[in-house]
Amino acid sequence: MDISVVITTRNRPAFLIEALSGLSLQTKKPKEVIVIDDCSEESYQEALSAIQRNNAKFVRLDKRSGANRARNIGITKSSGAVIAFLDDDDVWLPDYLCEISRQYIEGADAVVTGFRQLGNESVIVVNDDVRVTETSLLRGNTYCGMSGFSCRRDLLENLWFDEELPNGQDWDIFVRLFLSNAEFRNIPKALFSYRFQNADGIGAKLRHLSPENIYPRLASAIKHRSFLGDYWFRKRISEQVLFSLKYKNSKTKWVLLSVKLAGVKATVSFFYRALRRKVLKQPMSI
Repeated sequence: MDISVVITTRNRPAFLIEALSGLSLQTKKPKEVIVIDDCSEESYQEALSAIQRNNAKFVRLDKRSGANRARNIGITKSSGAVIAFLDDDDVWLPDYLCEISRQYIEGADAVVTGFRQLGNESVIVVNDDVRVTETSLLRGNTYCGMSGFSCRRDLLENLWFDEELPNGQDWDIFVRLFLSNAEFRNIPKALFSYRFQNADGIGAKLRHLSPENIYPRLASAIKHRSFLGDYWFRKRISEQVLFSLKYKNSKTKWVLLSVKLAGVKATVSFFYRALRRKVLKQPMSI
């Protein structure tokens, strides 16, 4: 099974070196590696040797286009039957490509996997499903981020990543694959290391976001409102609005906005679930 690897990066050459190091240790080698640099201001000179060791093709975009546009460009430049995506700040474990390859040989159209926390490997997040299910998708992305996602190239050339979405692009394409009746499998194992809350990650950005600027981040939920239904739609909206609340300024405004957009019941339920996770010491979700 020929697998192309598409890595998206922006202003993180040191993280990219770590990601490429994990790639070089794979027990199954990819057909090709394509690194898409989304118009970084930082120099990638320090990463060149790691790029060359992996025989990777380095493509620098002329203007900042966003991660989804970068991934779509990676699709157009790939030639493998399967494309595996890797974010520059995550690291695959050595058997990652071998494990997903086995699924494609057995008839999978797309595959997701579990993960562990980079730097705190005792924290493991794994969904026990063997196939991606409606029940799990209604709850949000209970599987993984983009570094645990791979898909047949011919399917991606019909679906593409939604370049209008500023977030939730993983859940969005998972839902669209599920609705297309694809053979969408989950490997209930931690097969990569995920970097939680890095300094320029989504969580860090949300901490500085003002309530009036949250609306674009609700786009994926609004897009799939009919799939979610009223209960799950309101739940997802409250989670998006109140995400990382303890780090935000104007906490009261955020809570009132959740009440306005998602309702009192969904807002109260958010705090109940957060308290329950804290008491049970459950790991944070992606």
